[in-house]
Amino acid sequence: MARMIPAGGALLLLVLSGPAAAQRLGGGHAPDISIVRILGALFVCLLLAGAVALVLKRGGGRIDLAAMRGLVSTKTVPQRIEIIETRRISQHADICVFRCDSREYLVLSSAREQRVLREAQIEVADEDGAQ
Repeated sequence: MARMIPAGGALLLLVLSGPAAAQRLGGGHAPDISIVRILGALFVCLLLAGAVALVLKRGGGRIDLAAMRGLVSTKTVPQRIEIIETRRISQHADICVFRCDSREYLVLSSAREQRVLREAQIEVADEDGAQ
């Protein structure tokens, strides 16, 4: 019967044969990458990670793509809905005043329902200030 090599010995032979094979195939010399390039790449990656962390912190754990588009886009999209004021009136309810298409709404919002308390037509001023 052939003599069997213990599992630890087989693992040791496998680990020790790795560098020998690499030296035969690759020539056995160190790569020609300077330490300045390695540190520069590390610095760029750390800056990128820091920027992403700041964006996540600023967005409350989310990346707001609409706000990011605003950084690079110069066009402004006209807003139809404008929130005038929001107040918490109890532990479970909020009250909100907002405008949409020249109408103003007072809305009571709770966990169970949302109710329009008041709706009114508002006068829209022209560009020169006339109503």
